[in-house]
Amino acid sequence: MRSAALPATSVVRLNIPTPPDIDAFLADAREILESGWLAGAKHVAALENELRPWTGSDHVIAVPSATSGLIAALNTLGEPGAEAIVPGYTFMATWQTVLWARMTPVVADVDERGLLDPAAVLAAATSRTRVIVPVHLSGNPAAADELTAVAQRVGARLLFDAAHALGSRHADRPVGTDGDAEVFSIGATKPLGAGEGGFITAGDAELDAALRRFTFYGGRPGNIDTSGFGMNLRVPELSAALARRCLERLEPQLVRREQIHERYASAWDGLPLRVSGPLPGQRSSFKEQMVWLHEPADRAPLVDWLTAAGIETRNYHSIAIPDLTAFEGRVDSVDRARWLADRSLAVPMHGRLTDEEVDRVIDGVASFYAAR
Repeated sequence: MRSAALPATSVVRLNIPTPPDIDAFLADAREILESGWLAGAKHVAALENELRPWTGSDHVIAVPSATSGLIAALNTLGEPGAEAIVPGYTFMATWQTVLWARMTPVVADVDERGLLDPAAVLAAATSRTRVIVPVHLSGNPAAADELTAVAQRVGARLLFDAAHALGSRHADRPVGTDGDAEVFSIGATKPLGAGEGGFITAGDAELDAALRRFTFYGGRPGNIDTSGFGMNLRVPELSAALARRCLERLEPQLVRREQIHERYASAWDGLPLRVSGPLPGQRSSFKEQMVWLHEPADRAPLVDWLTAAGIETRNYHSIAIPDLTAFEGRVDSVDRARWLADRSLAVPMHGRLTDEEVDRVIDGVASFYAAR
């Protein structure tokens, strides 16, 4: 019979944003407030420029959130009434933004790593398919080359949901230059945790211009006329300044996240679970550390065990997209997505975890299985 885990004196947090140089940011904030330019000015332009080397893209458009960026991109690349293919194992925003673009979501299955399966996309595509929306889930790069080939074969645009993936890399390039566009998040739970915000990378200058028009009511700043459909997606200067200061500290915490992942994967080798991560040669931002338990019945007692030990967890992606209460769309395939959803659990992963806290997480999971 399993005994209770020892009660904890402190909590190992699932995620804590890495703060910037606070004094430097406060100086930026004073300068912004005194300038009278509170939105869409020099800090937004500077942030877009500073993100270019991180993504490899010459075209970066700041937006208030990744969700709004996906809405902008889908409205620009798709058309009302058409279909957009999304993975069955992802965050709800990927699916919901298709509806905001007045399109029909089509759920295709994922591979064993939770990433959109190119073969499933090909099987799900129809004459109504206009956009394919893979996700770099948890920061692990999706199969961009294979998905590009599928998109070309079926005549669809390719839009990557890269909300988790700032700092991630394929073997030969940063995430940010694949498909027609990629959409990133810099929200509080992301490696660049700047409170809220996001940005889009566009594949060419024409799409860059179209996306910028969408983010300003379908027109251009200073012009009261509009040439198309759009929204107000301007970014506050204070948000951009905070993101710029956080960007200064991004690389060290990405290195730290990778070290933590490697310790988890090594320590839990042989346990009845699988630790998610990138393929050899790739780099993941490790927005979160997912584990997939061999037995779904183990999840609830493991969560209770870790909670008693003062270790936060989260059942991220524990409901496949078609099983969400409000789901609207067409389901083509979802078997692996449901298999993963039934076994999903996120454990602490952030740049501020100490070695002692990592040891506590490792020992907490190991002791659960040892006590069986």
